[in-house]
Amino acid sequence: MADPTVIAARRYSDQHPGYHLAYAGEVAVPVSLLTLDVLAQERKDLPLVDEFVLRLADHGIHKVDNMAAVLGIDAPTVSDAVAVQLSAETIEYRPDTLGAHKVLLTHRGKLAVTEMSTTTPQRTEHQRAFDRMLWKPVPHSRPDLITRADTEARSMVLLPSSRTNEVATSDVTPRMLNQLLDRGNSDESRPTIEVLSVEAVTRQPRLFLPAVLLVYVSETADDHRFNVIVDDTLSEAHDNALHHAGGLSRTKIQLAPAVREPELPDPLSRQRASYDVVRDLQRRADSTPSEESRSPRAVTGPHRKDSDTARAELDALTVRSVPLFEHRELLTTALDTARRRLLLAAPWVRDAVVTDGFIAKLEVMLRRADMTAHIGYGLGHDTTHNDRAALHKLQILARRYDRLTVAHVPDPYPNILIFDDVWVSTGFDWLSFRDQPTRTYRPHEGTLVRETAHIEQQYRRYADLIGAAAKRASQHPQA
Repeated sequence: MADPTVIAARRYSDQHPGYHLAYAGEVAVPVSLLTLDVLAQERKDLPLVDEFVLRLADHGIHKVDNMAAVLGIDAPTVSDAVAVQLSAETIEYRPDTLGAHKVLLTHRGKLAVTEMSTTTPQRTEHQRAFDRMLWKPVPHSRPDLITRADTEARSMVLLPSSRTNEVATSDVTPRMLNQLLDRGNSDESRPTIEVLSVEAVTRQPRLFLPAVLLVYVSETADDHRFNVIVDDTLSEAHDNALHHAGGLSRTKIQLAPAVREPELPDPLSRQRASYDVVRDLQRRADSTPSEESRSPRAVTGPHRKDSDTARAELDALTVRSVPLFEHRELLTTALDTARRRLLLAAPWVRDAVVTDGFIAKLEVMLRRADMTAHIGYGLGHDTTHNDRAALHKLQILARRYDRLTVAHVPDPYPNILIFDDVWVSTGFDWLSFRDQPTRTYRPHEGTLVRETAHIEQQYRRYADLIGAAAKRASQHPQA
């Protein structure tokens, strides 16, 4: 399943010119799952004016002008409804003795009136999600929502509610519910019921709707902007709600300037394709025909050819920039595709990244013939920020597979990822990016290198470093 955070970050990474993406993470929108006691009735197929034309004719009001007077509307509107019902053969429009015309029910019309009279409102339960940031009902159901325990397990940032009180019946009007019922019909037919009134809110447990928060920082880190992505789409309403609730200060997310990545050897620096060049190629590679122009010819024609050309040009770059959002993708690619080697070094190991799914992918990778993996952590940083459960998972795996080495590296070294013949030099924290211990995030831009000689040099350096640390740890287990 595609990661919604990666999708949002890639799609909207350049949303604010002059600002760089510094944070892309899962957030939780507070929601109340309402169980409502409502008065509802089966929705009739007849428009309201047409219904009253039939009802008034049944009650002895046969003239168009008189019907219009009773309903308080203009006669042409009633005449239009009469014309529709004439076509439906529910009425006849006969001349009377005074030279005017009167509306009379046919047999079919009498049956329609009888059917309408037997349709009575029923009291029933209706479940609806209520967005506590926007303070209104929204088109989501229980399967879309998660519990607080789920948010904690995924280290999600909780967005603030706009109010602290419980939802009242006055907050959920019949009109709101009927509009959501109308929107929810995928087959474009009318909903089968219509809510007439909301009598009570009987239950309203607090749950959460998963979303994505993107935070952008200026070059000097003295200004920021943010966007909330709901259902893979920018939500201006949630942006405004978060702003009015206090903005980023309510999320405890801290921003800082980018840390300069390790300097590359001169030959690589001269070859490096810049951020702008890479993003232009990525946008062309990712682009698809618009809905209006989408056709077999559009998908296979010049548009597809340009996309394929851009992807090939991107893959051919020996040294290039790595935008922030792409780091996650590269980590996933490394776990899924590495055939010979994986080397990863980062300061902290956190539960939100080293999940059961991460461990499962790592184990599948370790079962490949001739595969070797090294994971180093610490790199001169405080080890108290590591999650014990995450470290324990890696250490258990290392005991099961001799080809995996996991070790604490106490000395300061740059973060690194190497898989097969790809090296990523960056300040990105590979094993804690979802849940930084300090809640401080930076607009990291890395460098991807496919130049074999330099990759071998870096790989040997770090593999020896991690191997030596593991050996010391085995000789002094209490150190």
